[in-house]
Amino acid sequence: MLARRLTIAAVLCASFACAGPAAPALADATRYHIPPPSIEAALNAPPIPVVSVGPRRGVISLGTPLRYPPVADLARPMLRLAGLRIDPVTNGIHHARATTTLALERVADGRAVRVALPAGAHVTALQVSPDESRFAFTNATAHGTELWLGTTASGRAARVAGIAVNDIFPDAFTWAPDGVHLIVRAVDRTGPPPALGVASGPAVQETAGKAGQIVTYEDLLANAHDEALFEYYATSRVVLVDARTAAVARTAARGTITSVVPSPDGRYLLADRVHRPYSYLFPYDRFPTATEVLDLHGARVATVVDRPLADRVPADGVVTGPRDVDWKPSSPATLAWAEALDGGDPRAQAPVRDRIVTLAAPFAGPPAELAKTTARAMQTAWLDRDERALVVTYDRNTRTRTALLADARNAGAEPKTLWSVRDGDVYNDPGNAVTAPAPNGDIVVVHAGDAIWLRGTGYGAEGRRPFLDRYDVRTGEKTRVFRSELAPLEQPLYPLDPDAARILTQRQSPADPPNVFVRTRATGALRALTSFADPAPQLRAIGRRLVTYKRPDGVNLSFTLYTPPGWKEGTRLPTFVWAYPLEYIDRGTASQNTNTTQTFVTITGPSPLFLTLAGYAVLDNAAMPIVGDPATVNDTYVEQLTADAKAAVDEAVRIGVADPDRVAVGGHSYGAFMTANLLAHTRLFKAGIARSGAYNRTLTPFGFQSERRSYWEATDLYTKMSPFTYAHAIKDPLLLIHGMADDNTGTFPIQSERLYAAIQGNGGTARLVMLPYEAHGYVARESVETTLAEMVDWLNRWLGPSRATATVR
Repeated sequence: MLARRLTIAAVLCASFACAGPAAPALADATRYHIPPPSIEAALNAPPIPVVSVGPRRGVISLGTPLRYPPVADLARPMLRLAGLRIDPVTNGIHHARATTTLALERVADGRAVRVALPAGAHVTALQVSPDESRFAFTNATAHGTELWLGTTASGRAARVAGIAVNDIFPDAFTWAPDGVHLIVRAVDRTGPPPALGVASGPAVQETAGKAGQIVTYEDLLANAHDEALFEYYATSRVVLVDARTAAVARTAARGTITSVVPSPDGRYLLADRVHRPYSYLFPYDRFPTATEVLDLHGARVATVVDRPLADRVPADGVVTGPRDVDWKPSSPATLAWAEALDGGDPRAQAPVRDRIVTLAAPFAGPPAELAKTTARAMQTAWLDRDERALVVTYDRNTRTRTALLADARNAGAEPKTLWSVRDGDVYNDPGNAVTAPAPNGDIVVVHAGDAIWLRGTGYGAEGRRPFLDRYDVRTGEKTRVFRSELAPLEQPLYPLDPDAARILTQRQSPADPPNVFVRTRATGALRALTSFADPAPQLRAIGRRLVTYKRPDGVNLSFTLYTPPGWKEGTRLPTFVWAYPLEYIDRGTASQNTNTTQTFVTITGPSPLFLTLAGYAVLDNAAMPIVGDPATVNDTYVEQLTADAKAAVDEAVRIGVADPDRVAVGGHSYGAFMTANLLAHTRLFKAGIARSGAYNRTLTPFGFQSERRSYWEATDLYTKMSPFTYAHAIKDPLLLIHGMADDNTGTFPIQSERLYAAIQGNGGTARLVMLPYEAHGYVARESVETTLAEMVDWLNRWLGPSRATATVR
């Protein structure tokens, strides 16, 4: 009954919450609302274009994103099938992120052309050809998803007639290595979708034998009709499109094909195809999957593996048999993949976890072993046109990521360790290898002989200084090629020459938005490729500074303090703490600071930073570390969280910013979980705002966040960490906001509904706002506006009125 009322009313208030200390500004609970004018003006600022770099680093694309689609777009029909959200009109992902304008610019001389997009374009994907002479994009329309082709020199594009792209799985099209042909998964069906008739019988599931982790997935198949709909919309045919003539050649490859990648020589296709029997407990990527090699006519050449339903994978484990099958880019047609040697179970005691193998055409006989790894192999990236591969492993027990070098010329030898870094150890992170697409689309490591490039964020005690290092994989020698100054902040993107004489960088400061430059190292000269202006100058009046302090046990903490425009030092403000807890293995790592004041501030979506325009101080990204052994770190979750929060509030009061009687706390997802726990276990805050959280951990019984134990292994822990258990102790007002169509594992909308009901039943103070059509993050303009209006109104009511109020839309 409660869920029914939520659907109708969208907003509910606990018994005396709606009659708080002041009359609520948002009395019309059934309408969308607009935040105060200062916030609405900033929300309406145009977005800064998104920059992407071409495969040869010779061209960049500049796309304007559709930032806030109308809620009517989200309200369109949606099919929630096998972990997907399908738009039956476009045969693509429902309300996929779209680009509305597009330009291409040459790096060599800065010459730019605007791409002539069709009227009302919603570009969902763009790919530049391997030689960067052509481009292709998909356009979602009311008649399906179109494929368009164009040339980078002119920017002119034309629609490919005769096909509609099946865009529900990633990378629906890819360039062939010749740069002339496209490999496309096209819609291939006749007739209307299967009609929902009278059920022929019950939906039945059965289990027996070996255990397996069951994650609380959303949008699963539920019956035979769902299965039929999934096959109807997921089935595609592989077609080849000639970019010179737009001619379309159909192949024999047809089915629920989720991925197609051409071999480096262009003679074969590597395809993944899911098939029956499907599952009602898992999304499509756990369904039985055949990984096959096809020829260019679509005929099957070899089956690499036909994996059964992956319903018995251990927690944090992997499937057995070949996984992550891909091409070896330096060979014409050789496959490479990883295989678990420990049954895929990270809890198993095993001296060796995985092995990496290769198999050359004609894909018969046993594979050749490239290397074995003592930790789980997470990624293998081959050096461009080279026999060496960078293998990244992860040790679950120590939370350590290690980079290894394997060499096919010395197959079977122990791989060479290049570097290791623990999770969260940002001060000592060597960076990530610079990669780029190979002609067939595979990702390869950019290198010059034995030298690869490492690009790092450059966090340190003094601030961020992004860097580019030259790393010799043979000798281990590292040379710093570039390091940003503290101001302006300059992030290296790609070396443009074998010796990195020129570097493509992105440069920004608190006053200047991020723009892309070509830096000449010898002279330090900079040539601008973009000149984006400040879209919201009024935001520069917001104060910002880094605040550091300590927890009682000595762990260093920090937050970024944002203050309202015109604020005078020493004037105490109503204050909002926004945070998200993170786990660390030791105090030293937890003490590292990732907050910064060096960047250009942009505020989008339902960001808490908008509250500064309503007169509030915001403690953003307040550190909430939970420190300990990964196996038991949550045993002191509540105690550590309380210490973190108290330290933040005490410091904000000590420096003369926060009014100790007017402090609220908030967070999204796991931050919402944090918020409810702080209100249940402390009286530090006068109010809380929890968005899209999970509050009853018995509903996520096979683990959550980094918790490895199941509910049955740690029943007391799950109970203690669940704020639902302590709903009777939540004495301060709590605003709960949740998307009615939340798609995140674990954060079902019922989590907020049940916590609200528990608070109401115990006489507490709460307000529940359910946003129609929204998923885990809120995207529709009306939803974003209403979320901000609700947040401002809630804080005004419980912390005392600010100078801003919201209005009904």
